[in-house]
Amino acid sequence: MVNKSSNTNILKKWAAFAALIILPAIGIYFIAKAQWVHEPLLYYSQGYSGEDKTQTHTVNDIVLQDHHGKSVSMDSFESSILVANIFFASCPQVCPEMNKQVQSVAELFVENPDVRFLTVTIDPERDSIPELKKVADYFNADVYKRQFCTGSKSEIYDWAINDLMLAAESSPTDDFIHDDKIVLIDKEGHIRGILPTRAKTKAQRLELIKRIQDDIDNLVYEYRKKELDKR
Repeated sequence: MVNKSSNTNILKKWAAFAALIILPAIGIYFIAKAQWVHEPLLYYSQGYSGEDKTQTHTVNDIVLQDHHGKSVSMDSFESSILVANIFFASCPQVCPEMNKQVQSVAELFVENPDVRFLTVTIDPERDSIPELKKVADYFNADVYKRQFCTGSKSEIYDWAINDLMLAAESSPTDDFIHDDKIVLIDKEGHIRGILPTRAKTKAQRLELIKRIQDDIDNLVYEYRKKELDKR
């Protein structure tokens, strides 16, 4: 005679296995297979996100140094779609997770010369160029058109808060700011997306990567359509 208690335990184990392995795997599969559909991106400025370009602002210039010690400014990204984020090298958890997410996106666009990535330290006093080079080498940054940059702390803070609209609850005079979002900037310097990177599960992380990928694809499509309309 079959032991009902034993059968119940076996069913519980299979249910737990399905919850931990099978169902997330199915979700990841469908996320990967999800079909992209073009959706026009909004324009962002302080306190506004909508379609009216007159309500937007242009990200101001800033002079930085990358992980090779070369000068970098917004002009360096002229004619590029730019994905920007802030971080600090000694961050124990949030920044590594965010940078891995950014890296996953960068790998998706490695063959598209129009998409580039800028990661700026908010701790320039400790994140020297040699320190940034270590981080950049870890992510193979040169292959994936990604620059890790440093500069004046006060200028970086002002730029991150007032131009990138990150760390919204901070001010340029704060001793420390932080934000785990990425900023999507179009070729004219307009912000077209401010997107989260942190998630609790692998499936959620993949969803966020897909969202960023889709928004970049939307911008790529927008510029391609403009070129086609000119013909």
